[in-house]
Amino acid sequence: MDLLGELAGIDEGLAMVMMHIRKSVRAAMRDAAREEGLSQNEIEVLLFLAHKKCDTAREITQFRGISRSLVSKSVDLLMKKGYLEAKQDEKDRRVIHLLLLPKAEKTIEKLNIIRREFMSKLCEGITREEADAFMVIVRKMAGNVQKNIPD
Repeated sequence: MDLLGELAGIDEGLAMVMMHIRKSVRAAMRDAAREEGLSQNEIEVLLFLAHKKCDTAREITQFRGISRSLVSKSVDLLMKKGYLEAKQDEKDRRVIHLLLLPKAEKTIEKLNIIRREFMSKLCEGITREEADAFMVIVRKMAGNVQKNIPD
């Protein structure tokens, strides 16, 4: 049997696991979000800006799969709450860069702690070798998606 035949059903299993992980990590951060008075989308915007090299609303929309209207609303609210600042690009005035303000640092630190605790529980019982093998597979799949599958 070929690899594809052996992996029949992987799409359903993978989708289910990804959905459960995403739902669980969001639930783990829900209390911190409430304490900070932030929505889940606002948290996702903050974490994206903190961990990525990208810094525009457009990039958040592209990479996180959040609708443009939700990103725009979240960015506006985060600016009003003092977490973000917008700065126009010097070369292309149409581009607006989002900068994290000091108030965001404490919140991001708290969210990172929660995320690390969640990941520790998620990876319980997984060896270094298994994690490395998994990451090789994930990187290959991501590369295959980028080169073979249209958005």
